Amino acid sequence: MRPETIRLLNLLQLLSEIAIAVGYLLGLIPFVYLWSCSWVIPLVFVNLVFAILTSNGTTTKTVINIVMAFLSFIPVAGYLFRVIGIVISWINIQALAKGRSRGY
Repeated sequence: MRPETIRLLNLLQLLSEIAIAVGYLLGLIPFVYLWSCSWVIPLVFVNLVFAILTSNGTTTKTVINIVMAFLSFIPVAGYLFRVIGIVISWINIQALAKGRSRGY
């Protein structure tokens, strides 16, 4: 894959990771996760595709984030999984931002 394509995919993954974190954050408000999951769940799968295509080291954390997105539907305990999802998204955001500063 061309370096420009990888950079673009990493940027798109970074932006979608931010949107996922915002969705989880909004989901900490009671009943809002039922709304925000409409973009969180599709984006975690899109991020998995980006992570696999770019081999940028975020694949495992992205798979864990997919599990967190679904576990977030559990009443009361879902808050814990949303917080874990926020942490995982933050770790991925940092990794992707470091990669952008290195030029990939």
